[in-house]
Amino acid sequence: MTNSETQRVSLRPYEPADAAATLSIFTDAITQTAAAFYSADQVDAWAKPGRRSPGTWHVAMAGRASVVAVIGSEVVGFSDIDGNGYIDMLFVAPRYVRRGVARTLLGFLEQRAQEAGTSELTSNVSVAARPFFESIGFEVVREQRPVVDGIEMTNYRMTKAVSPTNATVR
Repeated sequence: MTNSETQRVSLRPYEPADAAATLSIFTDAITQTAAAFYSADQVDAWAKPGRRSPGTWHVAMAGRASVVAVIGSEVVGFSDIDGNGYIDMLFVAPRYVRRGVARTLLGFLEQRAQEAGTSELTSNVSVAARPFFESIGFEVVREQRPVVDGIEMTNYRMTKAVSPTNATVR
């Protein structure tokens, strides 16, 4: 197998067997990648390391019509989008950051939104993820200060206009 074949990102719908892998990606992305931008208390409140069960996690993931990114047979990231274009989560395993995983996931979500006739993507984006979202055309609407388990966090409400797939130029 060549290096390019081992690095090809493919997407598929979330499956029950993905619960442990996606929970691990979520926790690792916050405790390793985002930790450079948040205090230890904020990271603990957000990630809740060791305090989430794969079963409870699965129920939440299944309710979001989540999609997973896979390289080879390894789940390396995941995301979701609702019918209104809201992206609740987008996380990539720390060792796969800057390898096109998040870009592939967001490209798919944008296509899904276009096909649904959604005019805008929206998300509450972490301080860590803001530069990436800006690099692909999202704009900050406002800074937010949500409180998680009594701990104030910082994130950004961001949006990106979506063009309809059947637009014609006249």
